[in-house]
Amino acid sequence: MASQDNFDRQIRDAERDRDRQARREKWAKREKKFFRTFLFTEDGKPKSSFGIYTFCLSFVFLAADMVIYGLVIDALTPLMSWPPMVSNLVQALAATVLTLVIPLAVHWLGKDKRLAFGSYLWLALYAVVVVIAMAVFLRGTGAMGAFLVFFGWFVAIPLAAGLAVTGLLCRRDHHPPEPAQEDKPWKKYTDRR
Repeated sequence: MASQDNFDRQIRDAERDRDRQARREKWAKREKKFFRTFLFTEDGKPKSSFGIYTFCLSFVFLAADMVIYGLVIDALTPLMSWPPMVSNLVQALAATVLTLVIPLAVHWLGKDKRLAFGSYLWLALYAVVVVIAMAVFLRGTGAMGAFLVFFGWFVAIPLAAGLAVTGLLCRRDHHPPEPAQEDKPWKKYTDRR
């Protein structure tokens, strides 16, 4: 009986190892596919210009957001005599409205209507990475709650607003090019030029 239990445990361990290896291979393929978009073709052109443009534009949005938030908070703090929750909400909403000016300008002035939304997707990815990193660094200190409050006011609100606005605009204005229609084989017999 003990040998049967030992044999069953070995089978479960082997299946678990096989599943773990399959997951690692699957993620390795995804990583290669993701990072391959930043490489260049043999002609020297980027494989995914959209990925590179949105990645770079996300840093422009991030820098502009930080500057705007700094200016808005410095300007509104002396004027606020309301309770902290209300003054934080007013400051966050005012800064959010001002930070949306840049993505809206990119959307309306640019040819590719997906750029602003794609950049906000990168910003959402950065936000997720920051929350995970802070959860690891602040583990056991009790400061994670305070960080999440700050994060909610000054990252989650503008990020959610930016994703919503640019997503709706992208959905409304982006029309993918239609594939070129091939001539029908019977047309060559009816063309009388």
